[in-house]
Amino acid sequence: MTLNTSFIPHSRPALGDEEAQAAAAVVASGHIAEGPQVEAFERELAGFIGVAHAVCVSSGTAALHLALAAMGVGPGDEVVVPSFVCSALLNAVTVTGAAPVMAEIDPATLNLDPQDVERRLSLRTKAVVVPHMFGLPADLDRLLALGVPLVEDCAQSIGARYRGRPVGSHGEAAIFSFYATKVLATGEGGMVATAARSLAEAVRDLKTYDRKDDYRLRFNYKMTDIQAAVGRVQLGRLDGFIRRRREIAGRLRAASQGLPVRLPPDDPGHIYFRFVVDLGADGAAFIRRAHQEGIGCERPVHTPLHRLQHLAGFALTERAWKQSVSIPIHPSLSDAEVGRIIDVVSRLLPAP
Repeated sequence: MTLNTSFIPHSRPALGDEEAQAAAAVVASGHIAEGPQVEAFERELAGFIGVAHAVCVSSGTAALHLALAAMGVGPGDEVVVPSFVCSALLNAVTVTGAAPVMAEIDPATLNLDPQDVERRLSLRTKAVVVPHMFGLPADLDRLLALGVPLVEDCAQSIGARYRGRPVGSHGEAAIFSFYATKVLATGEGGMVATAARSLAEAVRDLKTYDRKDDYRLRFNYKMTDIQAAVGRVQLGRLDGFIRRRREIAGRLRAASQGLPVRLPPDDPGHIYFRFVVDLGADGAAFIRRAHQEGIGCERPVHTPLHRLQHLAGFALTERAWKQSVSIPIHPSLSDAEVGRIIDVVSRLLPAP
């Protein structure tokens, strides 16, 4: 018998004929720039999140940049962000002219630690960016209680819920990414969602530089109708994506019982964008061996922000970065591929 040894990637978009047909219809229409598909995607996502306004932009980084700018964040201000996150947050804060202030994580959830955030607040703090890491809602009650405007980073968590409400509906603004590896994939693209009309109008003004009667620094951050048409199909499939992610998470969790690893929190609001385990030891060797076996396990964050900024400390983030491993869980995995993943991971994990 010949075994299937094809490589299973860490991420793979779940795209099909419906997305292809939606994109082709836009191409056939001749209107491929921002237009009616973008407007419809904005309405549909705002309705899904439960807020009044949403504005499509070109990426998640652009979404965060414009959300902060629309909130008046600029030179002399500080914005608190976790260190255990991708560099997009660092880029977006820096381009506003504000100073990013790194904060620690809760090692049990890998989300921002509200107590550490509170220690890092100052009179210059203008906002806190709160990623719901790997699909698990952050502790929004404690973060909101700090009295500082929150920007929810839902790049990894659309469809997750906190106390029964969708993430993205709790803070002053929320941002989304639709990059190829995200929960919803349009290739590139992002969104800002908010209950505040004035903030949405400011974002909408900033994302388009052309055909203005006044001059201020604006950006070419628009989404195309091709991307939006694909995004609308993906949004309609989101419930199925989340069900499949949770099914796979259940199989991975059951197969890992009794092994000496810390599993992701079993939270009902979790959508399992990533299935992240703590090995209790440096994950580099495990990742290398998994790749040799054809399974694309990875560190869930490439490099923490404090390392990029050459800052000392952040012991909890350091530990999580070294010891955490992300196991493939994307909804396009077949049952046979999930079985291969479980077989390889179970063999490579240390014995109890």
